[in-house]
Amino acid sequence: MSAAVPLLAFPVVGPVSYTNDFGAPRGTGRHQGNDLMGKRRQPVVAAEAGRVTIYRGSRNAGCMLYLYGASGTTYYYIHLNDDLTKRDDNRATNCRLGVAYAPGLKSGQRVRAGQLIGFVGNSGDARGIQPHLHFEVRPNGGRAVNPFRHLNAADRLLFARPIGVDSVKLDLMGTVVKTTEETISMKVNRVGVATSKARTSKVWLGRTITFAHTETTVWKRKLADGTIVPAKRVAAKPGERVTIWTPWFKPLLKTQRAKPGVLTAERVRLRGHP
Repeated sequence: MSAAVPLLAFPVVGPVSYTNDFGAPRGTGRHQGNDLMGKRRQPVVAAEAGRVTIYRGSRNAGCMLYLYGASGTTYYYIHLNDDLTKRDDNRATNCRLGVAYAPGLKSGQRVRAGQLIGFVGNSGDARGIQPHLHFEVRPNGGRAVNPFRHLNAADRLLFARPIGVDSVKLDLMGTVVKTTEETISMKVNRVGVATSKARTSKVWLGRTITFAHTETTVWKRKLADGTIVPAKRVAAKPGERVTIWTPWFKPLLKTQRAKPGVLTAERVRLRGHP
């Protein structure tokens, strides 16, 4: 049955830890998925294209979502966020849009792989423990199978595709890894996603991304006194702080995967003295 499961988009954007805990004893039986341990409000995305159903009626699962994938596989997303602050306040007891689920998401809505559908939390019987996504994989809508190998093979995404937008631009902060005549690589510590609707989300990442740069890429340096001066590519040294802005682009899985050279640097700002 597991052969029906396609290559997935990893269901959480940003760093998480997880183990092969499928089948481990739980108070209500055996564990039917893997727990992806992360931070409160990390973006949760559709593992494949399909249709979603929002479910708020489970005391144990808390804020829950079903994704009925185009492949026939059903995915359970459990313990989505119910907190209004950075604390475990459990104040959003009705599992709100923009808190548990993506803003504008509707039950029955069709989504694309990599599209934002919710946020990591610890609702239901996960209250009081580290925020995480309980993720289940059910080929052909049947019994749960171990998600572990599918997660290991899944595409890690740089950002989540917001609902209802055709273009985004990114601003990324981190440190320079390497520059060449055609590319600049940086270790990304934070990525911001801006849309034409002026909503911006920020995710802390810790991943190396390689951008193409062109003759039109603008290179600047911000000095310690706040002065911004022109800079050259050759001035970028490994380990120094950098911010990169992309132009507007269409948020497809190709750009979300951010393989080397897929994304272009429109502006590069180095920080500190050369």
